[in-house]
Amino acid sequence: MTPTGTGARTRLRKLFHPGGALVPGNQIRLLQCGAEFFPALIAAIDAAQTEVRLETYIFNLDDSGARVGDALVRAARRGVHVALLIDGVGSRLLPPAWIDEIKREGVRVLIYRPPHPGWLTNPVNLRRLHRKIAVIDARIAFVGGMNIMDDFMPVAWPAPRLDYSVAISGPLVNEIYANVKRLWRLVARSQLQPGLDDFPALNPDRAPHGQAKVAYIVRDNLRHRRSIERVYLAAIVTAQHDITIASAYFLPGRSFRRALKRATARGVNVCLLVQGRTDHPFFHAASRALY
Repeated sequence: MTPTGTGARTRLRKLFHPGGALVPGNQIRLLQCGAEFFPALIAAIDAAQTEVRLETYIFNLDDSGARVGDALVRAARRGVHVALLIDGVGSRLLPPAWIDEIKREGVRVLIYRPPHPGWLTNPVNLRRLHRKIAVIDARIAFVGGMNIMDDFMPVAWPAPRLDYSVAISGPLVNEIYANVKRLWRLVARSQLQPGLDDFPALNPDRAPHGQAKVAYIVRDNLRHRRSIERVYLAAIVTAQHDITIASAYFLPGRSFRRALKRATARGVNVCLLVQGRTDHPFFHAASRALY
């Protein structure tokens, strides 16, 4: 039996929530696909006055990636401190000559866990940087699922991929900024490049920018392995009317599947939006086996 009522929902939230507090006073703008995301990101980079930090799993030098790269270089040329953190596997196809070129222009680049030989079968390479975050001047942050790559790549499909990001301004940016700085510092020091972390101190904007109460939930391989999953579970077990999940790689564990089935049993309308065409056949087959 699933408990109902305000008191029960509060207890369930306490059970599953990893401790991230809702922060009031934020403005949130949903950006759908690269057609909305890249112009907003590039405009924010072009308006930067002090600092740009960008983390991504995939950075492709297609049209969209080249435009973002050009914006990073423009910022560095006018004296903005620019930090680019890319994943060693996801961005392995970036030409080294291009990386060297933007470094000469003043962009600081770090590669998260450069792949070991035989990376496809070496378990050491499994822990990757899957975050897609940008923070500009500690005033605006972009968080979501979009890599720095064109909506139609790497496979030239007739329609763009469906993906989202959110642009955030307000007090929550302080938490995002601190977390992004911390990861950059850890990677720089682990690679014996502490000099890449000598950025000037910034005072994040803590003033209210809107009415949204938002929490920033971190997932990592240490203390927060299940933090995001627990937030999802808290939302699912307390849902009363509708649950819509859009996921490219939908391969949930037993607890997640059980929570969805219990939601439908109590009359909640559950809708799963998953991809019909895939660039990872193994995940596609595994997901369909669950249906």
